[in-house]
Amino acid sequence: MLTHESDGLEPPSPAPERREGGKRHQSVLLVGRVLHGGAESACLVHDISKNGLMARFPEAPAVGDEMVVEVRGLPPTTGTVRWVNGRKAGLQFTAPQPVEQVFQLKRQDGLVARPPRFPLSVRATLRLDGERFAADAVDISAGGVKLATAQAVAEGQTGQVTLVDTGTALFGRICWAHDGQMGFRFCAPIPLDTLARILGR
Repeated sequence: MLTHESDGLEPPSPAPERREGGKRHQSVLLVGRVLHGGAESACLVHDISKNGLMARFPEAPAVGDEMVVEVRGLPPTTGTVRWVNGRKAGLQFTAPQPVEQVFQLKRQDGLVARPPRFPLSVRATLRLDGERFAADAVDISAGGVKLATAQAVAEGQTGQVTLVDTGTALFGRICWAHDGQMGFRFCAPIPLDTLARILGR
């Protein structure tokens, strides 16, 4: 359940809980795109409000660090780290954000709201229906990867993509294909650490 009443600016309680009045929810999972120290990576947002968020990072930031975070429905937003607990941290936005857009299925322009995508330029191997051929990964998100290939493929085919640089094998199906490119949707979202490893290759 994705909720937004809590502001993420206080360290989490030792165990997940729901406080009276719905002010604290710990079961939020939303992948975000992070620009921190000149490097791009991913985070897993647990809690978000108009004033800030709580997220888990591949590597713990430091209190006082500034970063830019992008999540589904919001533009890239600048914030400052206010607390750190292990790899979790609370980020305070520089200005209040229209957080209700995070929970809308469609954007104001009518298009489907999607999680951030990360540019990627790595070789890949695609296996479909017993065939194996080369492809190039163009971009990636927690839910899928865009591939470019000269091989003719069809929507609905299932198989496996292996990213050569990291040896990461991902199972899924082709959800669209045209003009030498395709969208490959994963059977299950990529864990944060796996996505961070792919981005930090």
